[in-house]
Amino acid sequence: MSRPLLIVLVLLLGGCASHGAFFAPTNGTLYHPRENTPTEALIFVYRPKSDWANHELEAPGLFLDNQHVGNLPSDTYLLLRAEPGTYKLEVRRPLFGSFWTLLAESPFDFTHVASFMLETEAGRSYYLRYDELNPPPSHLDQVNRGDGPLQLVGERLYGWEVLFTNQAQPERNVALSVEHERPQRGFWRRVGEVLDKIGI
Repeated sequence: MSRPLLIVLVLLLGGCASHGAFFAPTNGTLYHPRENTPTEALIFVYRPKSDWANHELEAPGLFLDNQHVGNLPSDTYLLLRAEPGTYKLEVRRPLFGSFWTLLAESPFDFTHVASFMLETEAGRSYYLRYDELNPPPSHLDQVNRGDGPLQLVGERLYGWEVLFTNQAQPERNVALSVEHERPQRGFWRRVGEVLDKIGI
């Protein structure tokens, strides 16, 4: 009985685009500081090590303006080199290898974890901390911006917590998008209006 269940689980997780730390630790390069450039903003997103994150089968995904830009297994960081402007940051937890973005911003959006808008300026760095269990500890340059487990933090806390983390994937350049809203949001809004009219 347990053998078929194990086979089904392996097949389902075999298609995962976001393997968690349970399968293997990330072998990316250790963190090293980057210099700001006058034409772009640096967005660092990191996830401190925790027992919870070490035992997950699928790592959460980071979306920038509705585009999947990377995954955050335990004890890793991502670096995005971005054009200055406003970005919609979003974290989604996968289920059976998919982030189910077709259902995003609908009543059935069960993979959404956190999202907020981040305004960036050229020549500056932004540090985002993702941790489901522990809020950022108090520190001198506390920012107090974010949504749930995804929080904008100051450079001092970031520098202290990211010191021994591995890079989850090579750094990535991202371009500014004017589309902060998903195309299907209008559809789900209309469905809600129709259900309101008929009293459901």
